[in-house]
Amino acid sequence: MIDAHCHLASEKFDLDRDQVIVRARKRLSAIVVAATDPKSLKKSLALRQRYPDFIHVTAGVYPRRAAEIGDEELKELWQAVAEARSELVALGEVGPDFYHTGDPRDHRRQLDILAQFMARAEAWSLPLVVHARKAEAAALEVLAGHKGSVLIHCFAGDRGIARRMTAHGFFLSFSPILLLSSALQEVVRHVPVDLILTETDSPSLSPRPDRPRSEPAFVEMVVSKLAKLLQYRLDEMAAMTAASARMFYRFTR
Repeated sequence: MIDAHCHLASEKFDLDRDQVIVRARKRLSAIVVAATDPKSLKKSLALRQRYPDFIHVTAGVYPRRAAEIGDEELKELWQAVAEARSELVALGEVGPDFYHTGDPRDHRRQLDILAQFMARAEAWSLPLVVHARKAEAAALEVLAGHKGSVLIHCFAGDRGIARRMTAHGFFLSFSPILLLSSALQEVVRHVPVDLILTETDSPSLSPRPDRPRSEPAFVEMVVSKLAKLLQYRLDEMAAMTAASARMFYRFTR
């Protein structure tokens, strides 16, 4: 199993990050850590140095931050990302979030930065990880002509948008939201299985009432739910989603 998107550099892991990684290694073959600013990128790369056979890193910017980021700060972010380029398996997360931002000017800024990341991903031949909450159609308008690989992380859209995205060959990553949403459970039944990845988006989206903070090891619950919904054995589902994650991110372990 692979947690294809989490935020292990979050301060919520500062007190027990190594123990979290130990628990994850008992179940998973890899973790992809999404950095969202220069500080978290530095922490994420330090983790990769310590666990090079287990941790991989992407670099992007939170959608809510993208809505307000200034040109100078964006320039600093790009400088940090460029310096880390050789260590990255993808760019992102990046994209529109219309759930948390209501101003059309913020929407335009988010989409503009998505376009910038898309162009850079093409130039650098890196996959692109996209956040699109309540904004899937808007993101697709930008991404439709993209020449590289795309992952829609934490997918929670409807069947129609899932069909349109997978028609472009985009991968969809499912999070613990799948455990709670009957609508999403119906959607995933119609997604090509070879385009499905699994993630926790931890420390958010805990699937356990007794653990308000999620962690990468919890991705097993998402894989188990997928196996039941799609009628595969757990080991089969784990192998297929892990293989798709390796294909998208282009790492072998």
